[in-house]
Amino acid sequence: MSQLFAVVVTTVREYYDYKNAHPEHDLNQLAWFREQYEKGTLLCCGPFFPHDGTGLWVIQAENLEAAQAIVNSSPRVRDGMLADSARVVKWEVHIGRDRFESVNR
Repeated sequence: MSQLFAVVVTTVREYYDYKNAHPEHDLNQLAWFREQYEKGTLLCCGPFFPHDGTGLWVIQAENLEAAQAIVNSSPRVRDGMLADSARVVKWEVHIGRDRFESVNR
């Protein structure tokens, strides 16, 4: 049974310099987001405002280990751009659960 996970994203301090020097990084990350969304793994994502390299991804997976494996497959992780403080935590939706109908309960 699928569960929801919130991924509280924090990039490393060098992220903005890195992405300016490697514009393909953001293109690869965007392609990864689209792929995960089309697979139904990524339900939504976006940066916090003001843009400071932090944000939230909501994914569905069978368990925490599978959720972490999904996160680890992202270009942000592969290129070393996620900080150690990025968190993957199980998320229980109390209000608005119907908006995530694709998630088995």
